Amino acid sequence: MIYIGGYAAQKNCGIYQLNDDMTFHHQICDDEGTSYFDVDEQYIYTILKRDDRGGIAVFDHDGNEKASLLFDKKPGCFIQKYKNRIYCAYYHDACVQIFDEHLIFLHELNYPQGSKCHYVDFFKEKFAVVCLGLDLICFYDYDFHFLYAIEFPKGSGPRHMVHTKDEKTLMVLSELSNELFIMNDQGEIEKTFSIKENEMTTTGAAIRLSTDEKHLYTSTRGQDLLKHFVYEKEWKEAQCIHLNGSQPRDFQLFDNFLIIGYQGSCLVEKLQLDQRQYIGEVIQSVAYDKIVCIK
Repeated sequence: MIYIGGYAAQKNCGIYQLNDDMTFHHQICDDEGTSYFDVDEQYIYTILKRDDRGGIAVFDHDGNEKASLLFDKKPGCFIQKYKNRIYCAYYHDACVQIFDEHLIFLHELNYPQGSKCHYVDFFKEKFAVVCLGLDLICFYDYDFHFLYAIEFPKGSGPRHMVHTKDEKTLMVLSELSNELFIMNDQGEIEKTFSIKENEMTTTGAAIRLSTDEKHLYTSTRGQDLLKHFVYEKEWKEAQCIHLNGSQPRDFQLFDNFLIIGYQGSCLVEKLQLDQRQYIGEVIQSVAYDKIVCIK
């Protein structure tokens, strides 16, 4: 199954479940602001907006709401369940909130206004908070004690990150400088790639690592690109794909294809991945507007 969600639009609103052939299966919810959500075997965990208030909610896969909370905050920009906790990052309110599985509040990490907390990544013994506005990634243990921070070039704006299973290599995508940083576990930058094609204004969006950890993919808004990097003794750029839609904010890897949604187009596309995991042609497309999260 494929799950898509995004901002409210005239054509669609909320989270939808699609079949693998991109046909409609059913709608999970019709809330506004479902611009990021997480999916496990039992539930869908989403940020949302209700009555001009930000919040979070849990639905089962049939679309039945199991729990929800509303706050006097703008909607968050990230949510993920990790083990028995739910983590939610707030871009506008400069904080990360942690809840248990029943949405009982556990803890809040606060940052200076303008920190633009954008993403949380999870490791065996620690987790990382990506602060786009501070050019920092801050690491904590699971008792919420601060451990250390990795500093990025001023104005780069780290947005999203992935890491290898052995936790020895970090890959960080920057929104403002449009770069891909390959780093070791000490936070030392080993290689830097541009994720844009020219000097036109653009912003980095999403990053995905293949299960064999030999292929890395990034998307860039403004120039509307997908880039594909391959590891062969070292990382190198393999493909630069010009996309059909505007503002490719999120995409997701599946067994032999990827799905990409566009914030600026009424379009969701399925692109072929060949046996080498290289990006091929568009093989299917459907009309959903302002889609910015795919699972």
